[in-house]
Amino acid sequence: MDRSAFRDRKKERGQTIILVALSMTALLAMAAISIDVVSLYVARSEAQHSAEAAALAGAKAFVTSGYTSGFVNATTLCSGGAGLAELQAQAAAIQNKIAGVVPSIVWAGSSCDLNTQPENPRITIQVQRTGLPLFFAKIWNVAAPTVTATATAEAYNPSGGPAPIQVSGVKPWLVPDCAPSNALPPNPKCQLPYSPYFVNVTDGTLANGGSFIGQKITLTIGSGGPLTGPAAPLPNNSTLTFYPLVIDAPTPQCPSPNQLGCNNNPGPYYNNISCFNPTPLACGESITNPPLPPPTIAVDDRIYTGLLKVRTEQGTQCLIHAGGYGLGQGQDIFPTPPIAPGQPVLISPGSDNPDVPLRSAAYVSRSDSVVTVPLFDGSQLCPPGGGSTNCAGTTKVVGFLQLGIIDSAPNGTVDAIILNASGCNSGSSGTAVSGGDVSPIPVRLVRPGG
Repeated sequence: MDRSAFRDRKKERGQTIILVALSMTALLAMAAISIDVVSLYVARSEAQHSAEAAALAGAKAFVTSGYTSGFVNATTLCSGGAGLAELQAQAAAIQNKIAGVVPSIVWAGSSCDLNTQPENPRITIQVQRTGLPLFFAKIWNVAAPTVTATATAEAYNPSGGPAPIQVSGVKPWLVPDCAPSNALPPNPKCQLPYSPYFVNVTDGTLANGGSFIGQKITLTIGSGGPLTGPAAPLPNNSTLTFYPLVIDAPTPQCPSPNQLGCNNNPGPYYNNISCFNPTPLACGESITNPPLPPPTIAVDDRIYTGLLKVRTEQGTQCLIHAGGYGLGQGQDIFPTPPIAPGQPVLISPGSDNPDVPLRSAAYVSRSDSVVTVPLFDGSQLCPPGGGSTNCAGTTKVVGFLQLGIIDSAPNGTVDAIILNASGCNSGSSGTAVSGGDVSPIPVRLVRPGG
């Protein structure tokens, strides 16, 4: 071998190590950037999730407070970060951390839009997480970044609007919207000069100025019999008879049979009270008698037996987690009706609330005691005092009530407070809007400005 060639190669020794070292530095830098970029993307996703959860919680406060029925003052819901809707949004935001830290909410002026579409109030929430941790970018003295996200949600009130509503999880209690009548549908007492109690059947708007919101009502099994008080408007502490319903559905989502107040041998009617029935009831839904092939919704012919009264008591106690009849049985607590105009309905957790950490809270934003029931025109569907197979009338759902169940009383009666109402537009068309399980007023995310 030529000695000069050997000497040239000897000079090249170690260059590979230098190249490897330089390559490793570049690779590590790329890895560092990749890790930090992924961390930022994850934080951005968590921020958006937190903002959306907060906005939905705020919009839900519009519904459960009664605001969409014109019952609650706007300043009570939105007040520069101190309103009920805003506080509910904050409570939801802190449950959704960003990079392991509770985010802050940026209140840029008013968070609520209550004027653009008064029937569909909106709330916009912006969450922020400052000082996000960076792992490798610190080498280059990169300042800790800030991530923000914004979401807008609305309580979409379809009363008189272009789209019918569709509610899942309704209870099998068909409540009259008008004074009970012996006439077949349509009930003449649902038309002028008479006045319905809750919603106007012609256009779906609220009747009587929504004055029934915040009032107490007692529901009892009957067949369109007399009620307490004048026909309309409905006075506080009135009694209305309801038709029990058969609602065919997949297996309802039920609580544990060993839960306080729950029966170990439930039946379909009991299950539809104490459990979540996924069958949706849309505006205009037909209540048929005799029942059509499944799936169908019909009046339960056992209305004239004592069995359904017992099942109403038992199912209601299971639903609201009450250990017996009356107040103070472990169920969640509602304020004493009638609620002062302009004040929201605040729910206090009961000692048997299934979410144990919430039992010590002052107020809660959701409760198993909040339910939805369908409304009909009050026509006679079953002859009073008839036999077990005499229910032959047919009617339609004209709206929905949202109730807060106060207690279960003997003889198949239920005491409740009226939280909200939603009517059906008889001329509506289009795709049904989901009712958010137990709310007659859907809550949905919307694009800002959309």
